[in-house]
Amino acid sequence: MRQFPFGLIMAARPRWSPALRHLWMGKGFEERLEALDGFEAEFGRSLLWVVDVPARICVLGEHSDYVPYLSATMITFASSQIRMLALISPRDDGRVRIASSMAGCDTCEFMIADEVIEGEWLQALDERGTPDKHWSNYIRGAVARVQKSFDLRFGFDLFIHSSIPAASGTSSSSALTICGLLAIHLSNGLSWSNDVLAHMGGSAEWYVGTRGGLMDHATMAFAEEGRLLELSTQPFESRVLPYTAGGCRWFTVFTHAADKGGQVMNEFNEISFIQREVIPPMLVSLRFEHPRDFDDWENTAMALEKTCQSDEFGAVRIRDSFSYVMRENLRVKEFLSALGRGETKDTARLLEEAWTDSRDLLRVHTDEIESESERLRAIPGVLAVKLMGAGFGGSLLVLTESDVDLGDSAIEHTPGSGAEVLDFDNTGIGSKVRCAAILLCGGKGSRIVQQGVNVHKPLIPVDGVPSLIRVLDKLGECGIEFAITLVVVPPERIAEYTKALNGKACTIVPQPHPLGTGDAVFCAMEHLPTGIEQVYVSFGTQTLVQNDTIRAALTYHLKHHLGFTLPTTITNDPYAPLVRDDSGRVVDSVETHMEGVERPELGEANIGAYWASMAALEGVLTPLVELKRNDVSYDTPSGELGYPNEMVRACLMAGVGVGGLPCAEPSEMIGIKRIEDVAIIEFEMDRRTRWSAVR
Repeated sequence: MRQFPFGLIMAARPRWSPALRHLWMGKGFEERLEALDGFEAEFGRSLLWVVDVPARICVLGEHSDYVPYLSATMITFASSQIRMLALISPRDDGRVRIASSMAGCDTCEFMIADEVIEGEWLQALDERGTPDKHWSNYIRGAVARVQKSFDLRFGFDLFIHSSIPAASGTSSSSALTICGLLAIHLSNGLSWSNDVLAHMGGSAEWYVGTRGGLMDHATMAFAEEGRLLELSTQPFESRVLPYTAGGCRWFTVFTHAADKGGQVMNEFNEISFIQREVIPPMLVSLRFEHPRDFDDWENTAMALEKTCQSDEFGAVRIRDSFSYVMRENLRVKEFLSALGRGETKDTARLLEEAWTDSRDLLRVHTDEIESESERLRAIPGVLAVKLMGAGFGGSLLVLTESDVDLGDSAIEHTPGSGAEVLDFDNTGIGSKVRCAAILLCGGKGSRIVQQGVNVHKPLIPVDGVPSLIRVLDKLGECGIEFAITLVVVPPERIAEYTKALNGKACTIVPQPHPLGTGDAVFCAMEHLPTGIEQVYVSFGTQTLVQNDTIRAALTYHLKHHLGFTLPTTITNDPYAPLVRDDSGRVVDSVETHMEGVERPELGEANIGAYWASMAALEGVLTPLVELKRNDVSYDTPSGELGYPNEMVRACLMAGVGVGGLPCAEPSEMIGIKRIEDVAIIEFEMDRRTRWSAVR
């Protein structure tokens, strides 16, 4: 992800799903591949963002984040071990389609226009009432909440693959809400901040009927690898803390589902109602203010009524609820003080006190919870057991000595990173490589001439700018230093190109005879300066080739010491497919139109961009020209020398390494062959602009 001023975040571009499959294959990414299989089974091959969201582990501070009269503090961390993976594909309409590998989560869809909620958010939700229970409500809530701030136009396809147990107290529901928030932001080209993600997530989840706070969402937004997180309310603040295990380990053990529907939701909302609606006016009448009067909170608690009657919930317990959050806040302060001194021995005592209070003051334990805690405490080396999440089921947090075995049902947790959109553009050229670029602008363009267009194809305007200029400008932003850029043109068009390229850092090279792309590259070679090591070749009509594709291909090319490398894409009906043997080695490259080869239904196609070592050009292309060139043409079926196909075959025959890297998306193949292609390219450019906007 990219960081912008004021904390704004914008993700990298979406990647073609077959390119992700190639990237992950055989590299220990089984979970990602399972998610990818699930997405493609539901929605087909597509452009994808990959979002990774952690489970939330709360050490201390449960039930404090939604208390309005207390500047509460919570200690949490994100789990490295259990996380939710979301594959998100942008759509060009307002439809949202969601599916999941999780049990009980059926595939469904809705329109973003159906989730417009007018008026003040909480009041409007209260008036609507609790929706019928369905997992899609967490996504719907995220979409509806973002629509309070933005005019949304574009939906998404979303597939969820999660190792966070449902109804476990580790907040799979909040992770799902975060996935929905990121999906709608990404598909509409919206930036966000961690602060926005935390606050919007907390209120978005109210859509399902609960009235919780933002602790879960803030943990998922702000967590860092290897660190604890201190979250404070009123005002909201987050601070990472050193993680000192002190030879101890953290586990969660599942008891039974704490389903946020029906009776459990009512119980949770009753606790929230007491803290939000009942206690604050009573404290005003008692003139209690936090933190001013915190040292006297016990006397205030005794001044509160034990219970009062509520129309919605009946008799509600006031004094116990107030005492719980005050005692929990004290425990957090004591934990922070001990952490500052480098001590961890008091942690077990604090957790046990939290256990007692959640049982006796909040009364959120069940018989199954009590039974499982007794079993765990009987295991030698178990130091403390504490209830996780809202209660009424879910998981227990267990603190143990280092050598304890809790069995297969226990999950160990270490602090992990917060929610992130994975960025796969980490391809860096390790050493300084001297590169050159050759852009081919030849060809008769017979198809486009027949359509009445007299402008040479590379000079046809794309959104008001000649295609070649767009290619040159993008190449200048590539992050690769090109010692020289050569533009190869027909001799009769030199004046035309000289005028169009005025002020551009490139050299125009004539190709005396229109004898194919391989011949054009050969014509350019004599203009390359001494010392060039690698040469990038593409066309002045390939405006959609992306810079990270160029970088990834060069990195692969150098890493494997190849003579010739083709960035490719997996697509239907490929025009110029790459051919591999059963072991995956490249054995041929064909151009179906020029060579009369039947197109396969699905194949790996080059995108009209190539890397070649200077050694391969001099040792393979030059001898190939000398071998096949006659007085007026080449000894090939077309009479021309193709590039890359002839180059690929000649390299293979000479024992020079040839590679193909499926790192591109199908749109990158699109060049200007017909006038209709200009509109297609402009549409793709508009989509990319939308995804890279910062608003």
